[in-house]
Amino acid sequence: MLPEIYMDNAATSFPKAEGVSDAVKAYLDEVGVNVGRGSYARCTDAGMTVLSVREAVAEAFGCSDARRVIFTAGCTGAVNAAILGTVREGDAVLISSMEHNAVIRPLTESGCRIVRIPADPDGTMRLDQLDVDWEQIRLCVCTMASNVSGTVQDVEGLSAILKGRGIPLVIDAAQAAGHIPIDMERLGAAALCIPAHKGLRGPQGLGLLLLSEAFAKSLRPTVFGGTGSRSHSDRMPPFLPDRFEAGTLNLPAIYGLGAAMRSFDPESCRVRETEMNRRFQKGLSGIPNIRVPGPSDPKKRVGVFAVDFLTVDNAEAAARLDREFGILTRCGLHCAPEAHKTLGTFPQGAVRFSFSIATTDAQLDAAIAAIRAIAAE
Repeated sequence: MLPEIYMDNAATSFPKAEGVSDAVKAYLDEVGVNVGRGSYARCTDAGMTVLSVREAVAEAFGCSDARRVIFTAGCTGAVNAAILGTVREGDAVLISSMEHNAVIRPLTESGCRIVRIPADPDGTMRLDQLDVDWEQIRLCVCTMASNVSGTVQDVEGLSAILKGRGIPLVIDAAQAAGHIPIDMERLGAAALCIPAHKGLRGPQGLGLLLLSEAFAKSLRPTVFGGTGSRSHSDRMPPFLPDRFEAGTLNLPAIYGLGAAMRSFDPESCRVRETEMNRRFQKGLSGIPNIRVPGPSDPKKRVGVFAVDFLTVDNAEAAARLDREFGILTRCGLHCAPEAHKTLGTFPQGAVRFSFSIATTDAQLDAAIAAIRAIAAE
């Protein structure tokens, strides 16, 4: 049986950070209580653990108040909360041309008018080509790094343009958090949306919505229910984080994330990932019958590569990578058809290779050799 080489970290990281599974098990086996629903010691201790994770996340991502770190049901839940709690039908929303369906679908379902920022063929925003009726724009949502090509966007430059016009910026950091150092307040972000299970290498089913002070005041809740506080009122509590955290939190995942945050080191990850990008790009250069969209500069992307096989069906290539070489990838449109349209890989999609800090040089070289073998046939 072939040893497996996992290259689907853009979908979810594997292996998880050290201590994550132990922390999840410890919660389930030894804690097991809810928070905010009791005054006994074990409940209070669990609440303090949850607070400590909020504080760790706030410190890691430049949020000055841990109360503005909101736990959600995944990064998609965070993006939906930021969008649907802000826009109304008919509003114009500015987005990049590389957005995931986590952005496109809530905007479409809410009846918004989508305005796209022009992009180069490698997926890089062309902020110098913005031609927008700014009076109509209610919100801007932008991915920081593409889940298809790894393209890293100039969100700082975009934020500077928006700031002077009073337009809030929501950053989808699904592929950037943990891979790139992020300081949301320095970036001027109104909201930062993060998954626990990708670059942070924590459990699935948990997301993080970090809010600026001003955006937190204007944002409407989109989920309503019990919070363990203000139970006499028919309304959601006016204070954070309770206002945006109805129902039971995903405590096993929060405990697991707490363990993952102990090894959080995006600076080192960025250095290593840039090295991997350079090695992978060099190995792919010169291989016939493939196209690899995205920036040529390894510093301008995260470790996500879409390989479009020109003489072999991409789905067949992905199946062969698994069956013949033990390499696990993801084929298709990656829930981001707009990105594939921008990159010129729509409708055929591509085979995505995505790395983590655990990916080795030997695994990269094995993937390059496999791509070469398949493309040569």
